[in-house]
Amino acid sequence: MKRYLISYALAASAFTQTAMASDDEITSLKDLLWENRIIVANSEDNSDELTGLFRQASHGIIDRDVIWFVLSNNELQTNYKGATSPNLLSQIRNQYPLSDNEVILIGKDGGLKERISGLDLERLFGDIDHMPMRIREMRKKQSGANEP
Repeated sequence: MKRYLISYALAASAFTQTAMASDDEITSLKDLLWENRIIVANSEDNSDELTGLFRQASHGIIDRDVIWFVLSNNELQTNYKGATSPNLLSQIRNQYPLSDNEVILIGKDGGLKERISGLDLERLFGDIDHMPMRIREMRKKQSGANEP
């Protein structure tokens, strides 16, 4: 009887870990709502340059809870740490048709906040910093830093 219980426990543990791992896979941008702001950049020719710009701005990206995606031809690059669904690229393209070199900003609430030509992180960070939710986040961080 103990052997069956141990086998059952091991099987249940393996199933739970597999389920947890699959929970980290995003299948839609909706999976990131209320936790992250999203920047999607479409580039047919300079996707490596765009990912380099995002990586250089990693402090600002992290501070503002941004997950970014660079779409190019049939490739998706991102700073999301978990797995992405094989259908995510087509799902993003269908939901947000973008021309070459177009960039969109999506708020934590899922609303499309901005659509611009070219990646201008300074502008996007400024727009984020003026969002009411972001203002509350900054105030909360500031008040927490002042406490002993």
